[in-house]
Amino acid sequence: MSVSFLSECKEKVLNRIDLLIPDKNKITASMRFSALADSKCIRAGLIFASGNLNKQISHSALTDMAASIELMHTYSLIHDDLPAMDNDDIRRGQASNHIKFNEATAILTGDALQALAYEIIASSSDLTDTQKIESIKALTSACGHKGMILGQQYDLDAENNEYNDIQKIHELKTGKLIQVAILLPHLGDDKQKNELTTLHDIGKDLGLAFQIMDDVLEASSDSTTLGKSNRSDIKNQKLTYVTVFGEEASVERAHTLANNCISKLNDSFVSEEIKDLLSLAKFMVERKK
Repeated sequence: MSVSFLSECKEKVLNRIDLLIPDKNKITASMRFSALADSKCIRAGLIFASGNLNKQISHSALTDMAASIELMHTYSLIHDDLPAMDNDDIRRGQASNHIKFNEATAILTGDALQALAYEIIASSSDLTDTQKIESIKALTSACGHKGMILGQQYDLDAENNEYNDIQKIHELKTGKLIQVAILLPHLGDDKQKNELTTLHDIGKDLGLAFQIMDDVLEASSDSTTLGKSNRSDIKNQKLTYVTVFGEEASVERAHTLANNCISKLNDSFVSEEIKDLLSLAKFMVERKK
């Protein structure tokens, strides 16, 4: 993986977020605390990498999309860490939002970040109205009651042995947002229909591979390396790929999914245009945190 590529993506996104959220009050301070914390920015990286396949979309539009999806992801993490959910005290190498501020402020902060994520796309000067509508529609679908939120509920239900489909949990809770990151640069553009069909399947498999490796790392690494608690799954009796299939089989499954995505990319696109996507696909299953 080109470290410089992700670093450049992160710098662009954090600079955009810094301008979008001026430090004016307790809510904006809380928003900045979580949204500007050190992160991998993989979802943002996927938007820029996938955007290489669409010569008609501007760099400014991709930056808006990338900032939007990172704010959406940050909102989900803040709520995921809440006492009523996973009750985690550490996130991105620092105190979770509800620990730094308080539970009520953390809830409001997550709500504010989600709203801002949509506002960024709606007000982007380099996106057509069709692109804006299709992008917001895709984000709401990925994150709403048919996507991430449903996956979170299934995840909670699994703690009480009321749900046991770990693949569906991962596809909804994590995979949907990764999938939509790959699709966003191509939505609302009729010329991108062929790309969308291929990238839809690639995004689904890559999202699942990413979360499987998250399960592996949480079971095998430490909190300092991960920047979050590595005992959360055990504490909450979470259903994970590792608890269901074991660590070795989980690693093998993640790499198989990633390799399938790499093969589809190589078969469908020009090599120079997909080099960043290829690197990210490898990084997502080879990373150490």
